[in-house]
Amino acid sequence: MIAAGDIIEEWDFTVEPGKLREFARAVHDVHWQDSDIAPPTFPVVASANFVERLVTSRLALDRSRTVHGEQRYDYFEPLRGGDRLRCTARLVGEEIKTGRRGGSMRVITTMVEFRSIATGRLVCRETMTSIEKAAAEP
Repeated sequence: MIAAGDIIEEWDFTVEPGKLREFARAVHDVHWQDSDIAPPTFPVVASANFVERLVTSRLALDRSRTVHGEQRYDYFEPLRGGDRLRCTARLVGEEIKTGRRGGSMRVITTMVEFRSIATGRLVCRETMTSIEKAAAEP
């Protein structure tokens, strides 16, 4: 069982300059299309495969009852094309809450830290929340 603070997964990710431009075009962000600095939400590219494994395998959430609740990025230095990152995902919290319309919800918060492999410095932190609504009672 995974407990708050536990490392869930670690992986390496290289920020490819061409992918920065593709991402900026895909989200229609003209400010970043010719920049070597990543658009603010680019870390989702580095964590997308992890999130899929987290939801379907690690936490066994039912996708039909799960929604994305919140996403936050904290930057400590710019994320640039060519950067090589060590990504470390941790479980921040997991709790059961009562919904406003009744029924319970499982609320899971995870955090991914992106550190420069070259310097070891923290570049960015991504915090995300997933919410699984309780199954309907027969």
